[in-house]
Amino acid sequence: MNILAIIQSALTEVDLNEVISVQPQQCDSFTRLMEIYRQDMTVTQSLEDCMAVCMAVHVAVALEGDPLWMYLVGAPSSGKSTICELLGSDEIHTRAMSKFTGLVSGSRQGTHLVPMFQGKCVVVKDGTVLLDSNPQTISQVFGELRDIFDGSLEAHYRNGVSASFSGISFGMIIGMTEKIYGMNMSALGERFLHVRLETTRDTEVIRNRRAIESIFNTTGRSLSEGNEIGDQRSFPVQRSFTAGFLSHLHSKIRQEDILKPKYTQDDIDLIQALGDMIACSRAQAPRSREFGQNELLYDAVPEASTRVVKQMARLVLTLCYVYGTDRITAPIRRLLVKVGLDTAYSRQHALIRSVALSEGLNRSMIAQKSSIPLETVTRRMDDLTSLGILYEATDSRPDRGRVVPKIYCTNWVQAAFRKVEEHAFPDEEDTRPKPPAGTNRRPHKRR
Repeated sequence: MNILAIIQSALTEVDLNEVISVQPQQCDSFTRLMEIYRQDMTVTQSLEDCMAVCMAVHVAVALEGDPLWMYLVGAPSSGKSTICELLGSDEIHTRAMSKFTGLVSGSRQGTHLVPMFQGKCVVVKDGTVLLDSNPQTISQVFGELRDIFDGSLEAHYRNGVSASFSGISFGMIIGMTEKIYGMNMSALGERFLHVRLETTRDTEVIRNRRAIESIFNTTGRSLSEGNEIGDQRSFPVQRSFTAGFLSHLHSKIRQEDILKPKYTQDDIDLIQALGDMIACSRAQAPRSREFGQNELLYDAVPEASTRVVKQMARLVLTLCYVYGTDRITAPIRRLLVKVGLDTAYSRQHALIRSVALSEGLNRSMIAQKSSIPLETVTRRMDDLTSLGILYEATDSRPDRGRVVPKIYCTNWVQAAFRKVEEHAFPDEEDTRPKPPAGTNRRPHKRR
C-alpha cells in the first residue's frame, strides 16, 4: 500500500455543521447568566429584556406549532450585533449569518439555505442589508418567508431551477435598524414580532468609558500571536456560558415533560388585547397609487389577530422556560407588553392610543396629544375610519355656537388599548374621564 492510500484510508469526512468552536460552560439560570454578563459588559435593563426575549425565540423551535420570528430593532452600535453573536454561541441549535438575502437560490450552482435552517434558530446579525435591496428582491424574499412560515415552499425560476420543501420549521432573529418601521408588511401578512433595544446617553457614556479603559488596561496579543483566551471583543467567557444556558434549555424541553404554565383569565385577556392593538396599529387601508391618484379603493378591515395572539402565547410559554418558572409572572407580563408595544410602534399607534385613552377628541387635540402634525392626523383619519378603527361623531353640545365633530374609537379597539395601558403603567392612577351615563357607540365593523 502506498503512502497516499494510507493517508486516504485514515481520512474521515467532517460535517462542518457539527464542528463546535465554543465550548459550553454549565449554566442553568438566567439570573446567573446576567451576573456573568455584567463582569465584562454594560448590561442595561433593555439589553437584559431583549436577551430574555431572544432566548425564548431560540428555544421555541423545539416546540410544535408555528415558529417564533423576531426583529431585534435598535440604532446602529446599540448592541444588536453583540446579542446576535452571543446567541450564535450555541452552534448546535443555531444557524448564525452575517446577512440574509433569501431562502432559495435561482442559480444552477447555488445552494438552497432551507435544509440548513431546519430545526434551528436562524440569527442574522444585519438584516438592514435586505431593506436596502431593490423592491423586487424585498418582495421575493418576504414572499418566501411567508410561505415557509407555514412549513412549505415552492419556488420555480425561468431558467428551469426549482425548489420544493415541506415540513420545515425554524426560528428567526434578525437585527434591524429602525428603518424597518418604514416597511409595513401587514397587507401581505406580517410574521415577525419586534423587540426594541433602547439606549440612553448615560448608558452610552458608561459603555464608552469601559471601552476606553479596556484598551488602555487589558489589551493583549492577537489570536495570531498566540492568544489562547480569545478576542475580548466577542466576550469569550459570556459566549461559553450563553451556549451552556441555551443547551440547558433545549435539553430541558427534550428530556422533560412540556411545561404547562399556570395562567389566569386576565392573562388571556391581555394577550387578546395585545393582538388587537397590534392588528390596528399596523393595519393599512388600500389606496390607488397610480397616475398620481391616492384614493381609497374599498373599505378593508384590520388583519385577524389570530396569528399574532398565537405568537404571543408561544412567547409566554418559552419565557417561562427562560426564567425557570411554571407560571406567568409579573416580569413575563412586562416583557409580553414590551414586545406588543414594540411591534405596534408607529405613528398610527400613537394616534389611535391618544383617542382610545380619551372620550372624544377633535383633530387638533389628537395632533397635540400624539405629537403628530395635523396634516398627518387628517390623512390617517380617513384610513382609520375606512378600516372601522375610528369614527367621527357630532357632539350634541355646540362649542361657541358651532357643531364640533369629534373622533372616537370603536368599542373593541378602545377596550384593547386600555387593557394594555393598565399593564404598561400599572401603578399610575386612572385619570381618564369616565363616559357619561347612557353614552352609545356607533355599531362598528368587525372581522
